[in-house]
Amino acid sequence: MRFFLDTMLGHLVTWLRLLGYDTVYNRSLRDEEAIAAAKAEGRVFVTRDRNLAQKSRKIGVQTVLLETTDTVESLRIISKTVGISLAFEEERSRCPECNSVLAKVSVNPVKWSCPYCGKSYWIGRHWRNISKTLKLLQG
Repeated sequence: MRFFLDTMLGHLVTWLRLLGYDTVYNRSLRDEEAIAAAKAEGRVFVTRDRNLAQKSRKIGVQTVLLETTDTVESLRIISKTVGISLAFEEERSRCPECNSVLAKVSVNPVKWSCPYCGKSYWIGRHWRNISKTLKLLQG
């Protein structure tokens, strides 16, 4: 499943990419351009804007309308609407910055690298909060 998030939903980009979903977020596009890009690329358009959701559906774009600002609830709504898994699978995880699939470069400690932008990621203290959120998503 591939997603296009409107400019109000930057907080969800990292989560969808972490969960392995190809997710585009482009703050420089106007609303109509974003909808057109989602349609052209066959992406699910995710928005919190009712009018934008209506416009995108009108031209045949699969759309998820979020009516919450809560990250966990937003991810649950997306999952329920389009049928995606909210389980973390490290071999599918994507770079939060550029959306490329991460490559595992180390087992102990677990470490990933982005083959496109070169950023490195590892399980550090922040993983505790990520784990809590992932557990909430499963519950």
